[in-house]
Amino acid sequence: MKNLLITYFLLCLLTSCSDDSDSNQTKLNDISPEKSKSSTIKPENKLNPFDKKGLLYYNALHDYQALNSIPNSIEEITNQVKFLSCQIAKKSNTQKGIITFNDSIVEAIMSDPDSNMINIVQNSALSTNAKSTLINFLQGLINHRQVDFAVSYAYIVDYEETVIDDNPFNDDETETILTITSISRYSLYSESERKDKDWDLSAGNKPAKKFFSTNESSIVSIIALLRNIF
Repeated sequence: MKNLLITYFLLCLLTSCSDDSDSNQTKLNDISPEKSKSSTIKPENKLNPFDKKGLLYYNALHDYQALNSIPNSIEEITNQVKFLSCQIAKKSNTQKGIITFNDSIVEAIMSDPDSNMINIVQNSALSTNAKSTLINFLQGLINHRQVDFAVSYAYIVDYEETVIDDNPFNDDETETILTITSISRYSLYSESERKDKDWDLSAGNKPAKKFFSTNESSIVSIIALLRNIF
């Protein structure tokens, strides 16, 4: 009888451990990268009347990456920017024209994105007030370029809300600023998608060494394409 009681106790203990193990595994599954990706915030902001400009950029970027690898060198990011410049010029209502890019221009932006961005904005036709607020916005993106997309999205949408609700700019300036913010949202979102895909491909394997740090290629593209937007 004593032996039967001991056996029964052990069976109960084993069953309890098994249940705990299953519960812990369920919790791990709930915080898996796949779960995280499915809840990723989307890039659109319907309050921005020029949100389609960012979607145009996003679709052009996907068209390019469908036929080309993710940029992992100065030459590759230059080719991508050239392609995006062409697509924006062809499909954008503003028809600003195609800007010539080369490796030296892209390398200069990479080495000092802040100064290059300021130089491009200062040489635009925007008013002094519009230049100042846009420079401040872009400096925020540059300085916090390694944060998660959700943080960048909130920062961009807050700025867009300020521009829309308290708008001291003329129609052309408003379109220019909100086009840049829209492209910024979709560009950073695309890179966050790429990060998830890279995780999937490298899971269980040593990931390939990347030439660009987090969000760096997006920031470089945004600054380079300012010339197309102004």
